[in-house]
Amino acid sequence: MNWFKSKKKERFERARVSLDREGNEQIERISRVVHRIHWTRNLLSIVWTAGPVTLLGLYGGFYAAYGKSPPGQTLLYFFLFTLFSGLLAFIAKVIYDMTRGHVQEQAQQDVSEAIDKLADLILAVRDLIVESFEEGEARQREAALQLLRRIELTPDGVAFAAQELTGDSELAKILGRVETYRRAGLYSRVRDLNRQHRERIELALEWLNDVSPEAASVLSERFNGEAPQLEKGVPRDEFFIERVLAAIEEDNLLLMTLQDVEEMLILAFELINGREIPLLLFSYSGQWKLAQALDDLESKRSQYRIAQASGSNRLRALAGFLVETDEATHDQLPNGLSAQELVIRVEEILDRLASEVTQLAHQARIRKLTSLSELRNKSDVLGKCLSLYKAARQGYQQLGKAHAGLLEASEEWNQLAEKFGDEASKLRLGPGRMGLRILEKVTYLTDEEKVDVCQHLVNYLQGEQLEKRGRRFFTRHNGRSRPLTLEGARQLAVEVALALEPYINLSRPAVQRGLNATNATYLGGLEPDMSAAEKAALGSSMAKEVQQDMSGAAERLAVALVKHYRVDLTEEAKEFLVDAYGARSQTLDLLSNYEATPGNGPVSFLSLRPPRVVALKREWYRALIKARQQLG
Repeated sequence: MNWFKSKKKERFERARVSLDREGNEQIERISRVVHRIHWTRNLLSIVWTAGPVTLLGLYGGFYAAYGKSPPGQTLLYFFLFTLFSGLLAFIAKVIYDMTRGHVQEQAQQDVSEAIDKLADLILAVRDLIVESFEEGEARQREAALQLLRRIELTPDGVAFAAQELTGDSELAKILGRVETYRRAGLYSRVRDLNRQHRERIELALEWLNDVSPEAASVLSERFNGEAPQLEKGVPRDEFFIERVLAAIEEDNLLLMTLQDVEEMLILAFELINGREIPLLLFSYSGQWKLAQALDDLESKRSQYRIAQASGSNRLRALAGFLVETDEATHDQLPNGLSAQELVIRVEEILDRLASEVTQLAHQARIRKLTSLSELRNKSDVLGKCLSLYKAARQGYQQLGKAHAGLLEASEEWNQLAEKFGDEASKLRLGPGRMGLRILEKVTYLTDEEKVDVCQHLVNYLQGEQLEKRGRRFFTRHNGRSRPLTLEGARQLAVEVALALEPYINLSRPAVQRGLNATNATYLGGLEPDMSAAEKAALGSSMAKEVQQDMSGAAERLAVALVKHYRVDLTEEAKEFLVDAYGARSQTLDLLSNYEATPGNGPVSFLSLRPPRVVALKREWYRALIKARQQLG
């Protein structure tokens, strides 16, 4: 009985301390609000308005109207009326700032935190890219390539990167001189150095092209006096959105590269910082049943990919949580498992965990457990696991419906394609009201959408318990090291896609085509030690510097029309794309000679069915309830 009383007292003291802390926080919040709206000035304003202003105004108006002084009761009534109205307005302002004002402050904090962490994650992924190469020349070349992409790199830095790439110190000195003359605008001297050392430069580039064509291309531009420019931005890694969505659809995160992860993070960072990206779309009026069927197929595939991401990402987050809490090993839940196999293994681990919690609760009930800490830790882990499992199950339930819709749309496309045949399915530009119309659109995030995206990302990162500490990019709140892993980086890219999808429709082919055709914002100036404000200022200024070039978007639009929708590209259409958007006539000429084959259709057949995630078992719930009963 004494043991029971002591525990009850302990729980009461703990609850009282918690309530005191919450009460103090509430009082502090009220005091901050009252201080922020300058209560002394507001109260003085109310007294001044209710006193001299009201009395003088009422006295003057009453005397002018009736030729006599107003009664004392009337003066008192208007004085108290003005006073109480002012006080009520003041109280309403305090309440608003405590509720809605607090929400706005929290939104601003979320945006700042999202920008801060996204910038750090971009740097962390770049470091992972370099680290993913084997130690030696491959890693050395990749690091040097990262340096050469920086706009503000000094001549000494350019020479150092060239030395790392080629191993030729003399050639590195030449490139350093080229960079010095370029910065001074002396391009005639740049051409002189190229002519004098052409043979040596070409031999080095020929050797480098065999091991790293991308590095050879960047180094060649540097030798020609060409450097990255802010207004041009940085070319995106082609089809990165498609690879991320394919990784979601095929339930295989390995289908996306680390470069794809970096591109997704950069896209989110630049949109949050105000980047506006131009897109070219098209509409068609006429007999276009095949195109309608194809649009429906793409729409259903979009819904399927989003549902797949919602379930798969949360299931893999559960697996990662089990490994991090030492309830499972990497051998039990290795990276790369299919979702179906992962579900089976996770259920087995939850069965075992629930059994352990039940046994510990039984020992606590018969007083054979010396300390409740183990039971408390195990039950906390089980509770979080059940929450994650429930979220994954809800995601996969939506996936089943989306999968059925996608199968139906695919079947309808196949039937129509077989019915009409290749010749009948060709689409031609027609005169009058019938035909093709090109639409210009700009994709961006409104202020409200930026807040929603940032809150989505902040909630995810906080759920992963990631914080920046010192030079290490991320560490757990309890101090245990938690560097960004390859698996975690890929899951993060999926989460970014989920956050952006409702607002910019990443899954739409037209949006993917438009984003791939634009250059990304240059973010080479990011540094790990920057503050959140500095990162936001850099992101905003860089987003404004990028020019709106529509030539790539026009060419990709033409590719889609010819290859996917089988539109004949007439001379009139080619001239319009060249004159209006700067598309290359050579590219359009090649497209006009393109002949579609039966294998070129954009239909993909589904080979995977969504995994079956059973409802939460009663044994899991019972174990958690028994544990909480013993813990009070």
